[in-house]
Amino acid sequence: MSVSDQIVIEVHDAICTITLNRPEKRNALTPDMLRGLSELLGELGLRTDVRCVVVTGAGDRAFSAGYDISSIGEQGSEMMRDYVAGHPLVEAVRAIESYPYPVIAMINGHALGGGLELALACDIRIAADNARFGMPPAKLGIIYPYTGIRRFLNLIGLGLTKELFLVGDPIDARRAEAMGLVNTVTEPGRLKETVYAMARTVASNAPLSMKTMKAMINLWQATQRLAPEDEERIKELIREVEGSEDYREGQRAFAEKRRPVFKGK
Repeated sequence: MSVSDQIVIEVHDAICTITLNRPEKRNALTPDMLRGLSELLGELGLRTDVRCVVVTGAGDRAFSAGYDISSIGEQGSEMMRDYVAGHPLVEAVRAIESYPYPVIAMINGHALGGGLELALACDIRIAADNARFGMPPAKLGIIYPYTGIRRFLNLIGLGLTKELFLVGDPIDARRAEAMGLVNTVTEPGRLKETVYAMARTVASNAPLSMKTMKAMINLWQATQRLAPEDEERIKELIREVEGSEDYREGQRAFAEKRRPVFKGK
């Protein structure tokens, strides 16, 4: 069943599969796609016949190549500075985290930028061994939202988060598994088998037990907060980057499909 042109769902044996459906764009995330995902998860949360969700990407090239870069120029300042409630990516991530039952990311290809954060919001991540993972903001001269960075800190810790964001190079699935970005890596031909074996186990578990433990884990993580003065300092630093020549050069280079020339100003 198609919720929209960009989201396709299928429900079978208490498992709902949600497919990000823009294979021609490596499933890059658009505002409409993200809003549809949020609404769908909200509806699924009210159903009693679904107790596990699998999120994947259409085709075999990408889980998701990230937030559609064309939106950065139009919404970049608000997105990068505040990453406030109401932004489509924020709401989609929150929808995954607040969905009462387990969500499994079936990572069938590249997971980059916002696509990787979307996978991190899932409770469990299983990847094909030909998948690649990356956080490219430093390559583009932009800033990733600080609340998104916190999600990586919570999962893989300080040193590995710095490596992922400050080096910016993509890593392979085995490295991602060693870092703790993904739970399991398997051969592409066995990916669905591995994912749905786990999904069936999850769907057979006690619903109230799963709901309570997922909520408990999420609440423990949500207690981490920045002091107001630190948050304001981060926003000030982001404004400086957004006003820089390098910021504009990164966007021009991406649009022109060339390597950016950064000058540090």
